[in-house]
Amino acid sequence: MKKNLLNSLIVALCLVVVASLFLAGCKTTTTETTAAATTAAETTAAATTAAETTATAEPVTIEFWSWNNEGAYPIVHEDAEKRFMAKYPNVTIKREYISYADYMVKLKASLAGGQAPDIFQIPWAGEYTEIARSGKIEPMTEYLKKDFPTFFENVMNAISVDGDAWAVPLDLNTLQIAYNVTKFKELGVEIPKSQDELIALAATLKGKGLFGIAQGTKDLWTGGDSFFAAVAYTDPTHTKMAAADAETIGWDDAVFVAAINAVDKMIKGGVYAPGANSMEAFVGAQDLFVQQKSAMFYPVGNFVTGGITEKVAGAFEYSLFPTPPLKAGDEALPTGGVAEMFVVSKDSKNIDMAVEFLRFLTNDDGKTILAANDFIPSSDYKGDTSKFSPLYKNMLDAQSKSQSRVVYNTKVYQAILSGMQGIFGQELSPEDFIKSLVEAAKG
Repeated sequence: MKKNLLNSLIVALCLVVVASLFLAGCKTTTTETTAAATTAAETTAAATTAAETTATAEPVTIEFWSWNNEGAYPIVHEDAEKRFMAKYPNVTIKREYISYADYMVKLKASLAGGQAPDIFQIPWAGEYTEIARSGKIEPMTEYLKKDFPTFFENVMNAISVDGDAWAVPLDLNTLQIAYNVTKFKELGVEIPKSQDELIALAATLKGKGLFGIAQGTKDLWTGGDSFFAAVAYTDPTHTKMAAADAETIGWDDAVFVAAINAVDKMIKGGVYAPGANSMEAFVGAQDLFVQQKSAMFYPVGNFVTGGITEKVAGAFEYSLFPTPPLKAGDEALPTGGVAEMFVVSKDSKNIDMAVEFLRFLTNDDGKTILAANDFIPSSDYKGDTSKFSPLYKNMLDAQSKSQSRVVYNTKVYQAILSGMQGIFGQELSPEDFIKSLVEAAKG
């Protein structure tokens, strides 16, 4: 009987253990199933919320203005647009390109009427300070501290007015003379090393039925750059333009007199193709070069080389050299600075989204597409440079030697541009040109 009792106790104990294990197993399975279901539900809810957010996000249109519809800039703009809209499908970037000859007139009218585009390109000098101080654009200082690249110091200096940064700089440029390498070789001529050699070269080319330098000054700014290119040589200190801008010296200083006389000498010497004032830089003048009617074209930088290369389409080889120094033996110096830069309208209803688009323009992907199209990014580019073209390397090398082409006094800057049209048209003397700058500086 004791034995039967013992057996009964053992069986009962086993049943208790089995039951416990069974219940424990059921509990674990239930817990795991519940957790999995909860996780799945949370994931589904999150996905649903994201989908609803995307689906119900109000459509937004960002207006974007630029005058650079030539060359490869539209490729850069469109690339940023595609990447941006992939992340923000409810946002449409409405790009509008306006010829430079009409751009500032239309922009100033839109600013005055409170109808400015959300993002617009802005000149690097003259009007820049005027617009920065107008209260019509958004200061960028704080925005640039978040998710923008670290722009070069000289670039930050260029976009700063009264202690604030007002623009987002896309790229840098150097302005040089493009020349038809193939034609130079055929004719047995070389890159001129001085102003006199340039004048002699133009005479040789004329004898062969070719124009010298094709330059379109209808756009105004290109004529100004001829003056700035000369100042790079007449002012060995490279400080006089800034000093005149700050009113510590006059615009009748000897370096400016020598510079305008140098340009006037080249015009009288037949260096330029006729009709400069009636040609736009990137239409008439560029066409003369592409069609091999002129052996040279100015001014050329990374802002237009992509377009030239596309139009030349391998018909001839071309490269770049700086405007020659006044004297043989002096170092050849290009001019340069910020190329494209953009600001955000204070009246924009989508300031944050406009700023975000500018981040896409200037981020690593943006710099890669810039470099692929011969543009020099305004911040350090860390991509592969082994496949860069000789033309691109030429521009990179020139960047380290480039001299200023910036005048911030709006009235003086405008006097330079309009005065240079008079010089190119031979309707204004160098003396009267200088007088116009002095008068403009008086305000």
